Order: sequence, then structure tokens, then C-alpha cells
Amino acid sequence: MTRFRKIREYIPLRAMIIFAITIVSLILFIVVRCSVAFADFFNYYLTMPVRMVISSITSIIPISIAELLLITIPIWIGLLIFFGVKQVNKGKKQGIRYLCYLLCVLCFVFITFVWTYSSGYNTTSIDKKLGLDREIVSAKELYDTALWLTDNLNELAPSIMYDETGASAMPYSYSKMSSKLCDAYNGFVDKYGILHTFRSKIKPIMLSEPMTYTHISGIYSFMTGESNVNVNYPDFIIASSSVHELAHQRGIAREEEANFIAFLVCIGSNDKFLQYSGYLDVYQEVMSALYSADKKLYKDASSRLCEKAYYDRVSYSKFFEKYKDSKPAQISGSINDSFLQANGQTAGVKSYGMVTDLAVAYYKSLNS
Repeated sequence: MTRFRKIREYIPLRAMIIFAITIVSLILFIVVRCSVAFADFFNYYLTMPVRMVISSITSIIPISIAELLLITIPIWIGLLIFFGVKQVNKGKKQGIRYLCYLLCVLCFVFITFVWTYSSGYNTTSIDKKLGLDREIVSAKELYDTALWLTDNLNELAPSIMYDETGASAMPYSYSKMSSKLCDAYNGFVDKYGILHTFRSKIKPIMLSEPMTYTHISGIYSFMTGESNVNVNYPDFIIASSSVHELAHQRGIAREEEANFIAFLVCIGSNDKFLQYSGYLDVYQEVMSALYSADKKLYKDASSRLCEKAYYDRVSYSKFFEKYKDSKPAQISGSINDSFLQANGQTAGVKSYGMVTDLAVAYYKSLNS
């Protein structure tokens, strides 16, 4: 008892509790990594309610809390150094107690990651959940899928508004878009039954223009439960990125799967702009893969796209020229690549483009 009291002089009880929860969370993290079945259970029944509660609380504030925390990092670091120096000057005991609290902050981040998001990287893959036959795709299969996407884009294009640059324009506010996307997700859940339904808000990023230099079009913050979108991008990217981040919020962690869920949610919605955005976003990925596989088939498929959708792509290319080669993009790409690989996505940032495999598998399922 005396020894425990002596330890408490250096390690506060609250810190001990946090450290104990961290150990439990680490055990859960390891078990999730080892068992897909447990990951499915943990992600669907335990972490989902946590995400819903956090999202409901943070949605009360209209601006992104995650962005505010990021912007004010220098202030927080300065305060930590200031108070750290003060505690160390008070003596060894106070200095150690302060270090314990700092360690608690890192532990809290890890605990939140485990109890809100990490299990999504180890669940049953989306192709198995949807009964899709995902295989290595051929150039011909990419070509056939590209033509299917083209036909849908050509059919939708006359219903879409375009600005003077040729870019497609969203016909409603971001708030209205959030509502429409939640409705679309509800429809997706009714059809496939693999996610929970709940309503949440997309939060526009205030520093969207400088953020574009990182090539990040959206980000989900597991700490605050917020789906944030870069509103400097063209409207069809804003829409598709918003659905992608909402997929993360609903427990779909793997990037290509979040892209694919976003595609299915968009094309299954009752809104033509969302349908168009979903088709065009995946069309670009499929066409990029087709270009690498067979340039002749790429040229033929490209020639079949209607003029409006074609100039929408041209407008996007012109927009991105300003941000194409940037040091921030290299840094953010390296960080994201390391994070994804650490969580089992061995392809790293290339996993975003792997949505083409799923798109081809889905197209084949429609014609089987």
C-alpha cells in the first residue's frame, strides 16, 4: 500500500486509468488484426455507436473542429513547452507527473483510433460483402467498363449545369448536399444492408485553397468524427469526396473501398448531379488505368464521351495545373502512404486507384 502511494506521487491516478485503458485498447487492436470476424463485429457493433455519438456532438459546431486544432498546433506546442518548463522547475516529482499527462494525450489519440476507426482496415473486404468477383482486370474489361460509364455520363450530361469554363456546377448548397448524401446513404443501406444509417454533416474546410497544394480533397478526422471536404476543388470532386469521407465516417476505412462505396451511393441516389459526379470520378480512374493498359482502346473509349463531359474533364485538368507539382503534396503523400501501409494497405496511396478493380467487378455483375 505504501509502495502504491509512493507511485501515485509520481504517476497521477487519472494517468494510471488512461494507461490501463491503453493496454486494453492495444490488446483489442492486436486481436482485430488477427481476426477478421472479430474486426467485423467490433467495427459494426461497438465502434459505430462511438462514431455516431462523437459525430452528433461535433456537428453542433458548424466549422471543422479538426481544422481549428490543426491550425492552432503552434499555440498548443508553445503552451505545452511553457507549462512543462514551469513544472520541471518545481522539482523532479512535478516534472514526471507532467510527462505522464503528456503521455496520456498520446494514449488518448491511440485509444480513440482503436475505438472509432482502426478495425475498419481489417474487416471482410467490400467485394465479399457485396458478392462481387474481384480479380485482376484485363484491358478489354477496363474498356468495356469505361464504355458503360461513358453511356451513363452521356445520358446525364444534358441535365447538368456547366459554368463558363465548362466545369459542372453543383445546383445547391453544401448543406443541401449533405442532406442529399445522407438520404442516398439511407437508400444504399436499404439495398445492401451493410452499414448503419445516421445523419451527419459535411464540413467545408476554411483553408481549402492552400490545402489543395497537398492534393487532399477531403479528410475524415476520427478524433472529432468529422467529414471534412476541400471546397476549392471542382464541384463534382467536392460531391464525390464528400461521399468518400462519409464512408470513412461509417466505418469503411480502406481507401479503394471508400471510393467504391461513394460511387455506389452516388449512382444510386435520386439526384442527377450526384449520379453524374459518381460516374465521372470513377470514369477518370478507369480511364487512367486503361491508358496504362492499352492506349488504342483508351483513345477509342475517350472519343465516345460527350462534349460536355469531355470539357468538364478538360476544365478539371486546367484547374489542377496550378497545384500539380508541389512540395506539400509530396510531404502529405509520404505521410498518408506510411499511415496506410502501417494499417495493412500495402499499396499505400496507390490503393485509391484500386477502385478500378471494384468498378470492373461491379460492371461484370450487372451483365452476368
